[in-house]
Amino acid sequence: MDSLRDYLLEHSVYPDEEFNRAAEAAIKTLVVPPQNNIFDYYKGPATLERKVWFTSDTHFGHQKDFLYEPRGFASSEEHDAAIIENWNSIVGPDDEVYHLGDVMLGDNEHGIKCLEQLNGRIHILIGNHDTDARIQLYKQCKNVVSVDYALRKKFGKYHVWLSHYPTITANYDDDKPWAKHMVNIYGHTHQQTKFYSDNPYMYCVCLDAHDNKPVSLEQIVEDIKEKKIALDNSISGQPWFY
Repeated sequence: MDSLRDYLLEHSVYPDEEFNRAAEAAIKTLVVPPQNNIFDYYKGPATLERKVWFTSDTHFGHQKDFLYEPRGFASSEEHDAAIIENWNSIVGPDDEVYHLGDVMLGDNEHGIKCLEQLNGRIHILIGNHDTDARIQLYKQCKNVVSVDYALRKKFGKYHVWLSHYPTITANYDDDKPWAKHMVNIYGHTHQQTKFYSDNPYMYCVCLDAHDNKPVSLEQIVEDIKEKKIALDNSISGQPWFY
């Protein structure tokens, strides 16, 4: 079984503590050794075939026009159906999705029915509308694999702080490449722009800023690169953030 553990760790894209714990559990419970693909036996962190997505503030069941009308819908029901369709049109069943809070409001039963229809392995970061009762309901959903208040993650060479609320995690007044900074990915604000006060290291994944769809890790990386280049060209040597 030691060789199986080595295989699991060697072939993990993100060999973090979560993976190590799951690998140990898989080793203890696995009866038949894998013949072809180890991931037929273990559904752990994202593999090369899985994409990583981010979103926030789905607000399923929120019966207020100030929420659904700016997003282009005539009713909460139309809003929820479109969000589910948009999500499932791009997110695969085995993709990793980080939902940065405020999953639903109003009718919990309706909200959970919406949540259960979503593709992917969903990691929920608790928002201000995610009550204790709702958190317990989230944990019972088969497609929800974790619920936390905030997470520090590393995706490849990129360090990120995932939180519902926008959080200052880096200054712009140094010459380090952006991959050396801690980037905050956040929700909550319902803004229609991707960056918080033009800070290239604070990226909004609210549905409002992304055409009512989750946004991929690859797109976030590209957007931050473009934002930093644009700011570097406009600042002319002046520190952007004090």
